[in-house]
Amino acid sequence: MKKTRVMIVDDQFISRKFFEMYIESSERYEVAFSVESAAFADTYVLKENIDLVIMDILMNDGSNGLSSAERIKKNSPDTRIIAVTSMPEPSWLGRARSIGVDSFRYKEASKETIINVMDRTMMGESVYPDSAPETNIGIAVKID
Repeated sequence: MKKTRVMIVDDQFISRKFFEMYIESSERYEVAFSVESAAFADTYVLKENIDLVIMDILMNDGSNGLSSAERIKKNSPDTRIIAVTSMPEPSWLGRARSIGVDSFRYKEASKETIINVMDRTMMGESVYPDSAPETNIGIAVKID
């Protein structure tokens, strides 16, 4: 059985390793590349026959996963993309949909495993949350 070739694009080392661990434990997927910048992700897709991209949105080097996803969809429309982020920015959901990102997952807020989202995405389903997760900034603590 031919495995689905996956490229991970995430600037956070722990997140990349987490995704790699899940993918390597799967019989259906293989890690083709794992990179820390979205700057050249579209070039990898075009040259290396990538089936699925797991794409973080905001990178430390200033590259943007949604801009990269837009270039990928323009040049390789059959490549599936799952946007992932830990930032609850609601506007990213709409932008991801408008550029054709196949699925969207919040890293810390999703109850589904990444493999489940990958399976559903590769079967042609578009997996999106209903809304951005709510965040609490700080907790008020009464000190007597």
